[in-house]
This record gives sequence, structure tokens and C-alpha cells, in this order.
Amino acid sequence: MTCEGQIMALLEEKPNEDTPLQQKLDIIAVDIGKLGMYAAILIIHVLLLRSFVEGLQRREFDLFGGELSPLIKPCDNLKHECTGMFWEYIKEWLGHVIVGVAIIVVAVPEGLPLAVMISLAYSV
Repeated sequence: MTCEGQIMALLEEKPNEDTPLQQKLDIIAVDIGKLGMYAAILIIHVLLLRSFVEGLQRREFDLFGGELSPLIKPCDNLKHECTGMFWEYIKEWLGHVIVGVAIIVVAVPEGLPLAVMISLAYSV
């Protein structure tokens, strides 16, 4: 075996080790991801609570049918159908979930450059 072959064999045997900076970056990136997740869950709950309370204040919260506000969607008295606002509420709640997912999607990739900057600032 040549000297180059011996050097290559030694390099292949050595496992790749993370530097202390990479280890800190991994920890900070995980923390930022968790923070984004918690913020998204909190915002979804606040939006759902807000829509529920506003519906109660306007007396429009009728999930499965019955008395509805004629301004929103009146009942069809000829067909005796009162579908309620169930699908409207589902659309609204799905919009709140989409906002939460958007927060998670934005927070995680944007958190990595922030993690690098913070870790470099601490290492100085």
C-alpha cells in the first residue's frame, strides 16, 4: 500500500465529529423550532377562542342549525332546512390552523441563521 493509500485508510476510519459550535447550533435550532411550535399552538388557540367569543357576543354561534341571523345565512323555510353555520365555522377554523402552520414553516428555517448569529456572538 502506498503512503496515499495509508492516509486515505486512516481518514476513512475516523468518524466525523461535530465541533462544539455545531453542537451548540443544533441545540439552539431545536429550541427555536420548539418555540415556533409553541407559539403556533398558542396563536391557534387564541384565534379559536376569539372566534367563539365573538360569535357568542353577536349571538351568531349556532353550530348545527336552528335560529340563524338573516344577515349571514337564513333558514330555507320552504324546504324546512336549517343547516346552521357548521361549514362556515369549519372554514374559519381551518384558516386558523393554516395560520399556525405558516408560523411553523416560517419560524424553523428563519431560526437557523438566527442561531448561527447568536452562537457566534456568544463565542466572541
